[in-house]
Amino acid sequence: MNKKANQSKSDFVNLFLSTAENDSNSKEAAEAFLASEGVNTEKLVSEGLKKIKKMQMLADAKRTEHEMQAAESVKSKAIEWVDNLLANINFSLPELVQKEELSMSFRNVENLSQDDIRNILIRHFTLKFMNQQNNDKK
Repeated sequence: MNKKANQSKSDFVNLFLSTAENDSNSKEAAEAFLASEGVNTEKLVSEGLKKIKKMQMLADAKRTEHEMQAAESVKSKAIEWVDNLLANINFSLPELVQKEELSMSFRNVENLSQDDIRNILIRHFTLKFMNQQNNDKK
């Protein structure tokens, strides 16, 4: 290309940018320009906000899905841990409660079934392992 063609393109771009700069100097000027071009700014803003909210919801859903997958793997680890604990001949719930510093709100801990104890411990260790995992990430 010759210099004259490049100069013409350069002049056009500079003209366009200066016009765009003048039209977007303020919100009011930008809205007036868009309105003069037939653009419905209220509809444009509304549709833009809807798209942003949709994208945020999709991102939140993905994050929740990842958290749930992570929680499942942690729960599996907790189940294995609790099953090993309960299979140990020397297992003592009162000792575990003291060691883990659990606050039990049951008056008759002795009356809990093995399934009740197992479920309580699975919940406890799932939360404990998740907290450890979150602390390791920080």
